Parts: sequence; C-alpha cells; structure tokens
Amino acid sequence: MSRARSLLARLFSRRRTNTHGHERSIYVNTPLPASHTDSLPHYAPNHIRTAKYTVLSFVPKNLLEQFRRAANIYFLFLLILQFIPAVTTGLPGLSALALFTIIALTMIKDGYEDSKRSASDREANRARAVVLGQEWVNVNKAPAHAMRPRGLMRLVGSDSGAGGSVGSAVPGAAPQAVHTRTQPQFDVVRDMDIDGDSWAITEWRHIHVGDIVLLREGDSVPADLVLLGSSDPDGTCFVETKNLDGETNLKSKHAPAATLHMTCPQQLSAFRCIIDAEPPSTLLYSFKGSIQIIDSNDRDPLGVDNLLLRGSVLRNTQWVTGVVVFTGDETKIMMNAGETPSKRSRIERMMNYQVMSQFALLFALCLLSAILGGVYYSRANSFQALFIVPFETSSGKSAPLYGFLTFWTALILYQTVVPISLYVTIEVVKSFQAYFINQDMDMYYAPAERRCVPKSWNLSDDLGQVEYIFSDKTGTLTQNVMIFRQCTIRGRVYGEIVGDDEPDRAAELRRAMDTRIEQTFGAPYLFRQSETATFLDTSVYDDLQTDNTQARAIFEFFTVLAVCHTVISSVPDSAHPHVLEYKAQSPDEAALVSTARDVGFAFLRRDKDRVYCNFRGQDHVFQLLATLEFTSARKRMSVIVRCEDGRLMLLSKGADSVIMDRIRANQERLRQATLGDLELFANHGLRTLCLGYRILDEAEYTTWKRDYDHAMASLGDRETEVEAVSDRIERELQLIGGTAIEDKLQDGVPATIAQLALAGIKLWVLTGDKTETAINIGYSCNLLNNDMQLVVVTGGDHEGTRAQLERVLREFGDTHADLSFAGGGG
Repeated sequence: MSRARSLLARLFSRRRTNTHGHERSIYVNTPLPASHTDSLPHYAPNHIRTAKYTVLSFVPKNLLEQFRRAANIYFLFLLILQFIPAVTTGLPGLSALALFTIIALTMIKDGYEDSKRSASDREANRARAVVLGQEWVNVNKAPAHAMRPRGLMRLVGSDSGAGGSVGSAVPGAAPQAVHTRTQPQFDVVRDMDIDGDSWAITEWRHIHVGDIVLLREGDSVPADLVLLGSSDPDGTCFVETKNLDGETNLKSKHAPAATLHMTCPQQLSAFRCIIDAEPPSTLLYSFKGSIQIIDSNDRDPLGVDNLLLRGSVLRNTQWVTGVVVFTGDETKIMMNAGETPSKRSRIERMMNYQVMSQFALLFALCLLSAILGGVYYSRANSFQALFIVPFETSSGKSAPLYGFLTFWTALILYQTVVPISLYVTIEVVKSFQAYFINQDMDMYYAPAERRCVPKSWNLSDDLGQVEYIFSDKTGTLTQNVMIFRQCTIRGRVYGEIVGDDEPDRAAELRRAMDTRIEQTFGAPYLFRQSETATFLDTSVYDDLQTDNTQARAIFEFFTVLAVCHTVISSVPDSAHPHVLEYKAQSPDEAALVSTARDVGFAFLRRDKDRVYCNFRGQDHVFQLLATLEFTSARKRMSVIVRCEDGRLMLLSKGADSVIMDRIRANQERLRQATLGDLELFANHGLRTLCLGYRILDEAEYTTWKRDYDHAMASLGDRETEVEAVSDRIERELQLIGGTAIEDKLQDGVPATIAQLALAGIKLWVLTGDKTETAINIGYSCNLLNNDMQLVVVTGGDHEGTRAQLERVLREFGDTHADLSFAGGGG
C-alpha cells in the first residue's frame, strides 16, 4: 500500500523527501555516530525534474488538465449521449473523432513543449562536476544497492540518479570500511593544476550530501555547498547569482577561518569535521550552521556568506572547494521553483466564461424545444418534429417523457452553438505563433547567438494583454558598466564631463593626465591604456602638490577608495608587471578602485589581514582588522584598518542619506556644500556615494571588537546582532566628499519605452538612486516627458507614503492629465 502511494505521488508531483523540517549533521572524514547508523536520514538525490510529465503520468495528467476546460467536458458529455439509442441523432464515431482530434493535437503540443523541459533536465542532471576521487570515502552516502530504483519507479524517473542517504557504518570504524564510489560513474581528472590525480569527474545527478566538490572559474555550482577554500589566500571567491535572484552584480563568499589552509586534495582527505546545518529553506539570503573541527575541537559559525548556492556561477576566482550540504529538491533554487504550473492564458480563461454563457443559451433552447415537443405530442399523436426520436403512443410513453427525450436530442442537434472547431483553430494558431516568434530575426540576440525561445506556448497571446511592466533600472535599462566621471572633495568639484561626440577632447585630457602624473610623482602602477581613463581633471594634481588642508583631503579621499572595498587584484604577468586589473563583486567598486589607481593611489593586493597599496609611488601596508560589508539594507560599507603610523581608522562609503546622518555635528558648511554638489551630479543622471572616516581610540576599538566577534559567533539572529554592533561604531564620521558614477542606458531603451507608452502600457522602474538621479534618468530614457505633471512622493514609512499618494489622487482625480510619480524615502 505504501509503495502504491509512493508511486502515485511520483506520478503526479515532483519527488520530495522527508528531511525538509530537520536539521542535519554532515560528517567529513569521521565515523558516523550510532544515532545515525540506527536511523538513516534520507537526503534528496541531486537529480532534478522540472518537467510536468513523466512516461507514466503524461496521459492521465494531461487529460486531467485538458478537461479543466468547460468545453471539453461539454463535448465529452455529448459524446456519451450519442451512445444512448433513444436520443442519438447519428453515428457516435463521428462525434468522437472531433473530440479526439482536439485532445490529440493539444496532447502533441503539450508533449513537445514538455520534452524541451525534459531535455533541459537531462542536460543539467548529466552535467559534469569534479569531486574528490575514488580513494576518498563519503560516509554520508548509502550503498548503491540501497538507492537503486526498482520496478515501476524506473519508468517514473528513468533519468534519476541514485538517491542519497546516510550509509551504515560501524561506530568507530575507519572511513575506508564504508561504501566507496562505483568506478563506472567517474573519470579521473588528470589535467588539474592542483594534484589532478586525486580528483574524479562525475555527473551532477551522482553528487551526494557530504561530497567534496572542486569548482573552477566559469563552473556552475551543482548543489548547495559550504565553501572550504579558494585560490585566493584569504578564502574569498566571487559568484554570479543572476539565475537565482536576477542580480548581475557579483557576490563575495568566504571560507571559514578553520579551513583556509586546505589548498590541496591531501589536506581535504585528511581533515576531520562535522558540519551542522539548518533544515532546507527557501530563504536565499539566510543560512545558519556551524563547522566543528574534530582535531582542535573548535566550532565556527556558518552563514550565508559561507554558502554557494546551486545555479550560481563561479567568477573571478581560479578554483574553490566545498562540502555539499543540500542536493536536488532540497537546494534553495529548487525549493523556490516549486511545481511546474499548468498555465492558462487570459483568452482561455475568458473562453471558459463565454462557453458557460453559451451553455445557458443552449439550455434555454433545449428546454423550449422539449416543452414544445411535449405539447405538440400530446395534441397530435401522429405529430413528430424532424428532430424528435419517433416512437408510438401505443407504446405507453407519456408526453412528459417525450419532452424529456426531446431535450437531450435537441442538445445533440444544437451542439454547434458551442463551436468545437474554435478550439482546434486556437491550438493551431498558438503553435504557429510560437514558431514565428522563434524564427523572428528581430528578436535574435547576436552576442549570445540566441533566438527567442517561447517556453509556454499557451501564453503567447497574453503578450497583447500586458498593461503594466515593472522593471529594475541597473543592468536592465542600463548597461551596468560604471564610469567614474566626477567627485567632490571638501566642497570642490573635480572631473570634466566629455561627451561621446568629443573624442579628440577626451584624448587630449587623457594625455594631459598622463603627463601630470609623470611630472608629479611617477606612480608606477597605471593602466597605461589612456583610452580607458574616465576621470579627467589635471587640477587634482595641482592641489595635491600644495601643503594645505585640500591636499590632505584629496589624499584621504583616494585612500578611502583604495582601501575600503572587497576588490581582488589580478597577479601582474612578467611582461606587464605594473598593469593592475581588478575583480569586484559590483561594477561600482571596480570603477572606484580603478579610478584611484589611475590617479596614482593603487590598490595592489590583499591577504587575510593586510591591504597593500602604492600611493604616489610609495608602498603602504594597512592592517585589516574588520570589514563591515555593504548590503542593500545597510547602504554602506566600512573597514577598520591600522595604519603604518599606528593609528586606528574607520573608513566608510555609502549612500549620502546614510553617511550624512553619521557625520560629526561641526561640519554643517561642508555638509551643505557636499549635498549641493551631489545634487548637481544627480541632475546629470550620475550615481552618487559619500565618503568619510574616523580615528578610533584603542580602548573603544578593543571593546567593540569583543562585541563584534561575539555577534559573529552567534548561532541565533546573527545578522541583527552584527548590524547593531556595526551601527554603534559607524558614527561621528569626518566627511571627505562624494563620487559621481555614470551608468549608460542600453541601446534602444528610449525608443522602446516610447513605443510601450504609445501602446498604453504603464511602466514602473525601481532604482536605488537619489530622487534627482531617478528623475534625470526618467527623462533621458523617455519614461518621463515634458507633457507630464511630475509628482514627487517621499516617505519614510508606509502610512506617510500612503497619505501622500491619497492626497495627490484627490488633487488630480478629476483631471485627465498624465501623472508620473518619483518616490524616495527610507
């Protein structure tokens, strides 16, 4: 009975496991405790299925979906009536042919559409990954015979890999005694830079909880992994998560301090640890766990910064290693995906209502025919209408019975009131429409050599029903290529904006910049490709050569840009030892650090607790004590460093609305001057940031660091505790200035938005920029025009914003003028 229920569950839904609500412990190079060998927690296999159908479920599930249509139920009912001799009007087979044709055509279309999903699933399940090789044993995996599907289960998911579960082992036994990998699943990796003979290649579907995986730059993450180490000495790596959250900015991930030293397979095979992880969760930005190193008995907390999620892609990092904690349907991306829905277009839903109204008309006609047939039959026994099934009164049949039979006969004869050909036509039209969309060269994306691929043929007609479009700005309307244009330092603006139509002027300014750098201090670390320089102003070097407050402010400004970041520098090659390129998790950071380098304040490299720079030809080393990273909630980033002269400094950068609230009270004139410059930048459509710093007292830092370490080690609400401690020290800042960065629009965006507006579609754009910047970008991309009346709504809470919107609607509710809203607030 239980096997039957399991089979039905797998027929009509994606496979689920019973470990969703339970925490898990993953044992690496250490024997399993008795509690695990006695009661085996079954982990999801890393095989996934996003297709709606399987071999066995296709026919019943597709029929169930098709008979959600009211018309199909109606025609099936008529077909059944045709087999009743007393009311039939013709050959039942002809009626059946029409219905079967509709069902068959729809089934073929749905099957072809879903076969594309199945092909995508097979491609993902059979993708290759590199894991620790054959000699290493994963004690968390069950023997192959315990995971092999049997009977009908093979047909239900024929592409599935062996399921994963914790294998049985004798408590205290050596890991070698537990089941090892089966040879046919692997090819030994022999071309790895780091001792390739110890690694093996396997398919994603054969990856299990507890496996140690090696990823190289450009690889997709096959399962949710806890990061162990990377090619970077401080255990940092960068991942692209646009497949998960749509964000194009790279995100930095960090290995726990206890595993940073493991940079070869021999160390990975020898170290022993237990990883405790929270139950599988849909929260992409939350993870709580811990890693206990057996030999030292140390326990370090694990957070979302230590977790690589399935579907993300490794970028700007040569290699990383990690331990699998969640697989298959228990990974965060799959838990957020849910079941593949059966989508119905707006026209199809509307047709159901229209069919119901036709049913009402049809019922009225049949009822009228039945009444009239009964009346005429009772008055003239010999009378028989053309549509009435003949029988003699002598048979004892009454007029009511005659009317009753007439009703059902009329239902068959009047069935064309609901045209069955309409559904055939719609299915054929949708199929051709999907084909033409795929073949439309106006939708061909040449850089990626990709056509437009319609994945839900049922919804193509819904494109004509769109009324609202909600869009992000950065990376969607814009190119997400950041160009440092201007800055304000201690109330003075630097940087000359040169348009794209002035290439000669830009080249002249770049040559002048190079000449002044050589004359001033001959900084060796310059990009030396003058066409890439974007910050153009020689006056910054004039002010640097003076011995006054402005020169010190410029030095402090570019020091913050060169030190306060999470950028990783590439290793210069021997042919170009002074050429530096940067790998950053956001293009903003890359633009800021690159500009500091081009001005002569070069960030060279970093290790676990030091930042190496070259300022105006002189090398400097900063001891990195703490990094308070940027988040969308914090809107700022800070680092605490110890300078070469022993001073403790907090360096901060962030949104002006955040930094301005944290500066010292005696800077009102500088504050107003800086805000004025930032507003000028914003009016030109530039993105702005503010910079500040603070000299810390040794005793204050010691107390704060103790509280910060305690918050970082918390296994409870760690994010809230860390933010509270960080907020405490990011106060009383000395304001230095602000930056202005340009993010150009994508090609064709203004014309596209103008066409959407002509079509009557309302467009909403979300951005984190200042209100002035948002308004300027709105005009430049045709989201706003001079015929609109602009209304600015600013509010720091829900009720205040709602009140403003209601007031605006009352004021303009009786007019027909176009309204555009620009909002801002905390």
